[in-house]
Amino acid sequence: MNTSSTVKGYGYASLSAITFGTIPLFSIPVMEAGMELPSVLIYRFAFGCLFMMGFLLWRRQNLHLKWGDGLRIAFLSLMYSVSAVALFSSYEYMPGGVATTLLFSYPVWTEVLLILFFHEKVTLRIVIAIVCAIIGVFFLGGIGQTGGIKSMLGVVLAMLSGLLYAIYMVIFPHMRVSKLPALKVNFYIFFIAMLFLILYSSFTTGGVQKIGDSRSLISLVLLGLVPTTISNVTLVRSLTLIDSASVAILGAFEPLTAMTIGITLMGEPLTMTALIGSVLIIASVLILITKGRKIANPLRKYFTT
Repeated sequence: MNTSSTVKGYGYASLSAITFGTIPLFSIPVMEAGMELPSVLIYRFAFGCLFMMGFLLWRRQNLHLKWGDGLRIAFLSLMYSVSAVALFSSYEYMPGGVATTLLFSYPVWTEVLLILFFHEKVTLRIVIAIVCAIIGVFFLGGIGQTGGIKSMLGVVLAMLSGLLYAIYMVIFPHMRVSKLPALKVNFYIFFIAMLFLILYSSFTTGGVQKIGDSRSLISLVLLGLVPTTISNVTLVRSLTLIDSASVAILGAFEPLTAMTIGITLMGEPLTMTALIGSVLIIASVLILITKGRKIANPLRKYFTT
């Protein structure tokens, strides 16, 4: 892979992480207005699908999907939706900052999966980058703020969310559907995930809630555009250009973005722990991008049939 493609991969991965970090900006106002979490997720994917459908029609993209590819995408959608539900459900058992911190265990899960199943070579550079990123995220989440944890179930749910997200990132580049247009794949992933969540909401909250006011509508539309459409399309694109571990570590920009939004737009204080966390995350990214690396993919043949 040439240098230009690698640089683009890092750029797409960074943009994906930054836009994903805007979720609190658009979701919290809707939840504060009284909408239940399953409905927020359903509208997120629904508006995301609408934006993607518009782009697909504009580009005259063929939406035909083979049966086998549909099953693969359904599997990805199931992991994606369960990961989202697990994270939001964990909020009931612990503070959101702690739960989000646990979610960002996924770079570690990603590296473990690559080492176990793809024989990735462990280097000092990648170990240092991961350690800096994880410690930085813990500082951002607030070290020691665990007094609000009501049940270990919340910890399990948040960690499960991170594990499922890591599996998604590791297996996607090795599946045949990764060769399909990114926008088309994301459209079907979101559409099927939305169907799963509608089924889930019918058993948990009595179905999909109506949008209460215009402010909530605007927030949900932006939720479907920025941290859903833009973030996930660039994520899929990055996974075709650079390795999963690099994408996962660059995901440390997500809590950094969330923290910046909280300070500048939501009036949250800038603490010393947050400042230290930001420095560590930036350091981890710099360590990662100063030297590229190649990863062997011996299992690719099993995912491309």
